Amino acid sequence: MKKLQDLLEGRELKAILFDLDGTLIDSVPDLAAALDASLEQLNYTPAGLARTRSWVGNGARKLVQRALAHALEIPEKSVSSALIDQLLTVFFGYYGEQSCEQTVLYPGVNSALLSWHGQGVRMACVTNKPARFSQPILKHFGMDVFMPVLIGGDTLSVRKPDPAPLLLACKQLGVDVANTVMVGDSVNDVRAARAAGMPVACVSYGYNHGAPVADENPDLLVDHFSELLAN
Repeated sequence: MKKLQDLLEGRELKAILFDLDGTLIDSVPDLAAALDASLEQLNYTPAGLARTRSWVGNGARKLVQRALAHALEIPEKSVSSALIDQLLTVFFGYYGEQSCEQTVLYPGVNSALLSWHGQGVRMACVTNKPARFSQPILKHFGMDVFMPVLIGGDTLSVRKPDPAPLLLACKQLGVDVANTVMVGDSVNDVRAARAAGMPVACVSYGYNHGAPVADENPDLLVDHFSELLAN
């Protein structure tokens, strides 16, 4: 089975960029709890865990838009920006207080990060989640030790699938794109990596908003995080 090094076609693996939600962590339970609390505060019907899981993958604004469309029984495009802004503000308040209550690392993540760290591979987190929510999660699980660089969804004016966050991460790590691999779970990760000119590996268990990420033809697809270390 292929491993990350094989994706570089003989070049040295010097850095790995990781998506966060759906790749390193299962954050849906906390997202769902914050979303339901927000909906109830504004007198909307709560969405529940299963629906929330099917809605994540495109950022918080899209998440609350989908929740409002469901609660109001209208198309997503018909939800007003004012309502989205209102719910998003409340949602951020709740999520900021409980982002690590039920969130867990996926199996194999910690041991794999330890292994790459021991090999001297540099690592960064490149996520569409705002940095102010991502940093506490990285710290909570001790991943900030492995990933001194964090590029959040609010770090730049653009987010994945734009390649700019990946390119900035490489610059801050001091590595060349040619020696870097992206690891994610969604179409945004695949397209950002392609645009940045680096190979991409995906986990099959993530949050690709209901569609199999295999459809995006990543360079490597694994069902378990530890398979990224396969020999």
